[in-house]
Amino acid sequence: MSHTEETLVISKPSEKLLKAIEELRKHKLSQIEKLRNMKPEDFSRRVILS
Repeated sequence: MSHTEETLVISKPSEKLLKAIEELRKHKLSQIEKLRNMKPEDFSRRVILS
């Protein structure tokens, strides 16, 4: 999978697709919040171990 700057537009999304996208957004926000709350030493340790 590759990253592209093109915007994908879905004119008539199904209810199931909308729910899936909402779940992805919630997960992304929780991961960002987890990183923000991480102490700098924990963050660097996790990056080195990965």
